Order: sequence, then structure tokens, then C-alpha cells
Amino acid sequence: MPAHDQRANRLIIEREINIHGELRWIAHPEGKNTRLLIVKYQQQLYALPLFCQHAHVSLLEAKLDDSGKVICPKHGLATDLKSNPNVFTVQRQDNCFISNRHGLIHVETVGPSRQELPLPNQETEKEEQTELDVLKTVNSALQKKVLSNLESMDSMLSEVEHKKVELEANNRHLLSVNQLIDSITNSMEEFLIVTDNQGRITRVNRYAESILNVKAKELIGSSPDNFLRDETLTEIIDQYPANNWDQRPYLYRAVYSNNGFEQEIRFRDPTGRHKDISNKFFLLKGTLIYSPEGKEEGLILSATDISVVKAKEKQKRQADIEKHLQLLQSTLSTISQGVAMFSGIGDLQTFNDAFTHNVNVDPDVLSQIPSYEVLFSGNKEILNVQTIPACQKLISNEYQWIQTFRDGRIIECESAPTPTGGFVVTTRDITQSQKNEEHIRLLSTTVEQSSSEVVITDTKGTIVYVNPMFTENTGYTAEEAIGQKSSIVQSGEMSSEFYKELWTTIKASNSWKGEILNRKKSGEKFWQSMSVTPIFDNNGVISHYLSLKADITKQKRAEKRLRYQAEHDLLTNLPNRSVLLHQLEDSIVEAKENHKASAVLFMDLDNFKDVNDTLGHLSGDILLKHVARRLELCSKPTDLVARLGGDEFAIVQNNITCLDDPKHLAEQIISSITQPFKVDDHLLHIGISIGITLLPSDGLDTGILLQNADMAMYEAKGVSGSHYHFFDLELQKSIQHKRTIETHLHNAIEHDELTLLFQPKIDIQSGVVVGAEALLRWHSKDLGQVSPAEFIPIAERSGLIIKLGAWVLDNTLKHISSWSKVNIDAPKIAVNLSTIQLLDVNLITDIKEALTAHHVPAHKLELEITETAAMSDPELSQAQLEAIKGIGVSIALDDFGTGYSSLSYLASLPVDRIKIDRSFVNDIQFTNQSKAIIESIIHLGIIMGKIVIAEGVEEKEQLSLLQSLGCHEVQGYYISKPITADEFIHFLNNKG
Repeated sequence: MPAHDQRANRLIIEREINIHGELRWIAHPEGKNTRLLIVKYQQQLYALPLFCQHAHVSLLEAKLDDSGKVICPKHGLATDLKSNPNVFTVQRQDNCFISNRHGLIHVETVGPSRQELPLPNQETEKEEQTELDVLKTVNSALQKKVLSNLESMDSMLSEVEHKKVELEANNRHLLSVNQLIDSITNSMEEFLIVTDNQGRITRVNRYAESILNVKAKELIGSSPDNFLRDETLTEIIDQYPANNWDQRPYLYRAVYSNNGFEQEIRFRDPTGRHKDISNKFFLLKGTLIYSPEGKEEGLILSATDISVVKAKEKQKRQADIEKHLQLLQSTLSTISQGVAMFSGIGDLQTFNDAFTHNVNVDPDVLSQIPSYEVLFSGNKEILNVQTIPACQKLISNEYQWIQTFRDGRIIECESAPTPTGGFVVTTRDITQSQKNEEHIRLLSTTVEQSSSEVVITDTKGTIVYVNPMFTENTGYTAEEAIGQKSSIVQSGEMSSEFYKELWTTIKASNSWKGEILNRKKSGEKFWQSMSVTPIFDNNGVISHYLSLKADITKQKRAEKRLRYQAEHDLLTNLPNRSVLLHQLEDSIVEAKENHKASAVLFMDLDNFKDVNDTLGHLSGDILLKHVARRLELCSKPTDLVARLGGDEFAIVQNNITCLDDPKHLAEQIISSITQPFKVDDHLLHIGISIGITLLPSDGLDTGILLQNADMAMYEAKGVSGSHYHFFDLELQKSIQHKRTIETHLHNAIEHDELTLLFQPKIDIQSGVVVGAEALLRWHSKDLGQVSPAEFIPIAERSGLIIKLGAWVLDNTLKHISSWSKVNIDAPKIAVNLSTIQLLDVNLITDIKEALTAHHVPAHKLELEITETAAMSDPELSQAQLEAIKGIGVSIALDDFGTGYSSLSYLASLPVDRIKIDRSFVNDIQFTNQSKAIIESIIHLGIIMGKIVIAEGVEEKEQLSLLQSLGCHEVQGYYISKPITADEFIHFLNNKG
């Protein structure tokens, strides 16, 4: 190659760069400022413009795909190395590249000139001007695009504002139209009701209210079927049978089936206050409502009173009928079939002697029967009254039906409309022929289509007939079963005595019923309920046996599962309290009859609450499962381990020989339970307290034994750490003392030993008395003053709390009533309810009767329940409290914050007041924790819309702090101690 050509094709390297793991170079032709990119593809070096011709973007880091295309990183334009005219191959030579092009290298590009090698000539200036023009063009296009976007956004905002104004105008128009519709409908002297597309009433006009004597609000949301008389509704149901998918009211379905529905109807009296309405006739019209888009929106029902028109029509028809009665009567007497004629509304007009015989009614009596409905539908001698068509159907169509009388006669009836708008019924006795057909029908329906398995065998047990259900149950076809012994389905699990007793029973002409475990053709065993009945021939001899069977496998499994669930704790799978009681009864029998001793160990976990509070109830449940397993490992197979609920367990240790047996068991349990438990990633340490009672020495009654063990357990819990304690004499004395209290408490009311004190409640801001709490006190003639803390728990355990609660409620209302009679407007008085009272099914009735008896308004009474009482049976408690609120009595939640119920449950309770427990108030000025708890309770009460009252306020500083925290009401000794009724009235007058 000539030297000058070689210089012209040399590319001077500016930079060498590693891109994507491969080397790339930036170079320029010797003596020129055009910058090129050198890339390597398939062992070949290619040179191309460094800048993209369209986006003015450097291609230095552009992607090189497998097909040899360089992809622009801005717009994705591809430059093909093999076909693009601006691309050419080069070879590496020392510190430069040599192009294979001959002559001057020229590449079209808009890339920037290399500043390091300025060539101030005309060509360079031209290229710079070209680049500047391109940049101006791009900038102009971008400005136009931005202006266009801004204009679009302005247009959109304007459109939104316009739509908003238009929507507000439409809403005002809609409200005006709705008011206009109400005015129009209420001015109409026509019954009008509108429903939604589910048939629920949404609009009732004033005339409809007056017709039904019911306010619109009582009808809104109900079904229009409710204001139709039964016979009218029945007629609609007969005319327009319902589809299974359609659950809307029958009246809606009728209009849906026949748009343009129109029918004479009679309304029922929904309240019992407007009885004459049920005797009037109305022409009811129904029309479906559609939206402009054609969607079904609901139903319009309108009704016009046509009673006067109907009465005139009836008079005219009656006159016409009487003219022809004599002629008809003489004609009918010559007909052998029974004939009776009725008016359009079913009134009996005339009949012949054959008819009286067929319907089995004396002619004199028949003359007194006023209507078709009484004669047919209401005839008690007719057995199949449900097959008799309604009167309204007979006036327009012909019908045939069969009716069976109690004396066994079968009468075929035919009806046909008469020209006068009535109908005629003819009767024919078909008793004998129907008996044959009925026999065949019964065999076909009862046997072939029976849901029970039917098998008929001869007297030797050979199968002569099976129905399809036999094949479905056993897998044997009729061809496989007939001719075989009935034992082909025996499972082999039933004893020989079972089958012996079965055959002895049926051979003695008696029926046998029971349950049997059989086997299918596949070998699967299944349970069946079975009855076997002898079939006798004409001579009274057994010719066959009829067996009816039903698959009860699922039922047996469900019974087994339910029995297990009823007898076991679902969390730990240990037997529950009911099983424990049965075991105790058995142990008591063993002690009485066989002189065998047993022990009852009553156990309660120590510090279990801390686990629930810190790790949550799920961890607590896992811990209870571990405890249950360890208790089982400590006990013998003859012992019963049970969970009584919560963290309480019990063990009945049978056949003990000495006191060491329960002692060793208790020690073993304590040693096992005090070992750490691994729950998730935590090692938990808990303790256990055990109370032990022995039988027969400590008692032979399940209740007493459990009570003894419970008391012994609480003695053990009083000692620091895990301990056990035997029931002893001191506990016995304590029990005797409580029994003495219980005995005297039974007579406290009769001996007039009970009194009521009232502790005032005041508004914390104004100091005004806003209520009082009625507190029960007992001064026994024999025992002296007995503390409520002592006798109330005894009353709850013995059931006397119901009687005491009724006394407190009655006397509280008696005081309120007496104050009202002397014009003392006493504030709301609160009465405490125990858990047992709250769960009493007669509670609501007792409250209503007491309020009525003393003429006390419900709002004057408040009932206080504890959080623990509300959680004893959440569902029943919720229902009882809702019922109390429904009466109008307010509810206060006492001891709030001391229980363990969820806030979500407490928030659902219909309480009016939340009472902060005195334990928090006592420490409010000493600990920040108590203050924070009280502040949280007050804040929570305000959020839930409840009044918050603090009890146990005994110091001025406590009152001031509660006032600053936003508490609403307070009570306590600082305000007033519990005082008598007269003292309370004096206090009330002073405080205002």
C-alpha cells in the first residue's frame, strides 16, 4: 500500500476502556476530528460513529447483542455491524488501527468534534452549525410537548370542576324530585307501596298507612306478603309457583311472572287494631320498575278499594241465583252423581241428595255450611285436604281431584265454571277402584323410590326382593342378591346372640328394631339402622319378612365425635369436668360397696397468667398441653387426669392404700411441673398448687369432695412456691362456718335482717349528685353484722344470690317509688348483678315485672356487672345485656381493668358507664403506673362514648388527679360513705 494511503487509513487511539467485560476503544482518523468507537464482535474489530445519529447519545456503553447489533441506550435504535454503511472493519497495529477502506475515511455523524484536536477550517464550522441546529430543533419540540401537556391538564381540571357542579345540581334536583314524589303519593287516595329488587318495602304512602293502620317505618324493609290474608297469599302461590332460585316475596314473584299483574285481594290486620280491614276487597295491581338502562329496580304495588262494588255485584248475583234455585234443585234430584253449586266466592247455593251422601254430611247440617272452603278445605272428615283446589281457581278453570274420607271412602270430584261466575262440583264414589290403584302406587313409590333399603326374604332368610337403595348401599345388584341368603352382607362383627335374639323376636310374629354393622360387596363395613317385620298371608301365617335399613355410618361417627367432644377438653384432649364427676361417683360406689379408698387432687398452675400476659394466649395454650402430658406421665393407668377449665386440673387417684400414695403423687407432680417448659424459643418456669381430699374419710358427695379439694388447694396456694395441702380440721371448721352463714342467710329475708345503704355518686366537675349505688347489708340476730365480702360469695355458690338480688332490686325500686310520691326527683340508682343473676334466664322478666309493680321508669335504674361476669358466658351475657338495654335500663361495667377479657369484646358490650376499680384509685398519687392505667381507661371510655366513674375515692388529692385526667364521675368515702335512705335524701337536698 502506498505510504500516503496508509496514513489516510490509520485510526489514532484516544482511550481504551473495559465495557461489559470486553475492551472497547475511542479513536479518530489521523488528521480528522471525527470520533469513532471500535468494538470486537466474533473475533473481528469494527469501527462505527461514537455518537448515535438520532439521539446524540454516546454508544460507548451501548449493548452489543448476539446478532451483531449495537443498541442505542436512549431510543433503542440498532446499528448492524455487518450491513450499516457507516460501519467498517479495522485491524490492530501497534498503537493504532488500520482501516481496510481505500481512500479517505468519511463517516456521517452528528457527534461532537474532538476538542483535543481542533481543526479550524470550513468543514469543522459547518459540522458545529449542523449540531447546533439539531439541538435547537430538539429543544423546540420539547417545548411544544410541554405546552401541549399543560393545556391538556388545564382542560382536564376544567372538566372535573364542571362535572362537580353538574353533580351537585343533579343531587339537588334528585332531592326535589323525591320530595315531589312523596307529596304526590301521599296525596293519592289509593294504596301505594314500592319495593326494591329483592322485594323489601322501601316506600309507603299515607293512604296505605291508614289502610293497614301501621306506620311506614314499621313496614319499611319487610315483605309485602305480610299484609295479605292467608287465603289471598295461598291463591297467589298457587297461581305463580316459585322457582328454587327465586327467594323473593311471593307477591314479587307473581308480578315478575306476569308484568301487568292485577288481582282482587284482601288485606290482613297486621296489628289486630283494625279488624274491619280484613273484610274489605281491594283490586291490587303490580308493575315492575326498570332503570333507563333496563335494569330491574323494584316493584310498585297499588290497590283500590272495591268493597262497595263487590257488595253490589254480590247482591245482583244472589237475586239471579235465587230465580233458578228451584228449577236447578228439581233437576239435580234426578241425577245419580252428587252435584253442588257454589257462587263465585264459594257460597253454597244448592245440592242434591247424592252429594250429601258422597261428602258424608247430613242434609240439615249441609244447609248450615256456608261455603266451599268450610265444606271441603275445612271438612275434618276429609284426610287429604291439601289436594283440594282453592275456591278462586274453580271459577275460571275445570279441575279434577280425589278426596279420601276418614271412613275409607274415596270420592272423585270434578268442577266446572258456571256462566254466572260461580262453579259446580260433581262427586262420584270410586273407593274400590282406587284401592287397587293405590296399592300399586304405594308399592312403586314406597319401595322402588324409597330412600331406605328394602329387603324381602322368605321364612328361611332367602332374599326374594331388593329395591334400588339396597344396590346403592351394598354394591350388590338385584340379580346378585335375589336367591342368596340375607347373610351375604353380614360383617362377622355381630355376636351369635345378636342374631339369635333377632330371629327369636320375628318368629314370634313381633317386629325387631336395632343397629347392625354390615359389610358391602367391596368389603367396606358400615353401620345400619334396621327394622324387620313379619308379613302374613291370608291365613295369618308368616310368609315373608320385610327388612328396612338405613345407612347411619356418618351418624355413628358424628355421635362418636360429639361424645368425645362432650367428654374431653378440646385443647389438651384430657377428660373434662363431666367425666371427672362420673369417675368420682364410681369411686364413691367403690368406697361404699368394696371399702376402697381414693384421693382427689385439685391443681391450679402458679404464674400462668404471666405467660398469657407476656407471650400471649397461643403460648399459654401450648404450655397447657405440655402440662397435661406431664400430668399423664405422673399418673397411673387406673387414675383419671382431667382438665376442669383455664389452668385448673384434677386427678382421681383410685385404690390408694395409705396417705403416702397421694402424697407421693403430689410430690412427683410438683417435681415434674416445676421443671422448665420449652415453648417456641422460651424456657418457661411455672409452679403448681395442689389440694388433696380423701374419700370416704372426707366425704361421699362429689360436690363436697371437690369443694374440699378446692379449699385445700387455696391453702396450698397461700404458701410461697409450689406446695400441696390435705383437707384438714381447720378447713372443716371454715366450711362449717360458711355453712352456718348459709343456713342463717336462708332466713335473713323472712326475719327482716337485710337493709339497703346508698353511696352517692357525683359529677366530678359540678359536684352535683348524679346517682347512687344500692349496697346490701346483713345484721343477723344470731351472728351479728356479717360482711358482704363473706356472705355474698356464699350466696353465689348456694344459689341464694337470685333471691337476694330480687330483694335488693325490689327494695331499691320501692325506695325510688316512695321518693317520687313525695316529689323527690332522685337520680339513677345502681344495683349490682352477680354472674349467676346475669345468666339467669328469668332475669329480664323479673326486671320488667319489678319496674311495673313499683311504677318506676326504666331510666331510673342502672345495673352494675363485673368484667368477670360478662366473660363467664360471652354469648348469653351479650344477649342478656342487649335485652336489658332494650327495656331502657342503663348498664355499668364494674371493676374495669381487673379482668382478662379482650377490648374488642368489651367494646361490643352495650354498657353506659365504665367504673375504674378502687385498686387503681388507691395508688393514683403514689405510682405512675396506676395513674397511667386510669388515664388509659378514661381515654378508652371517651373513645367508646362511655361515662367513666372512679370508685374508692378517699382523699382530696385523688379527686383532684381524677379531675385533671378527665374522669366524669366519682364515688367513695371522700364524697360520702354508704348511708341510709333518709340520709341519702338529706345528702341529695344539700348537694342539689
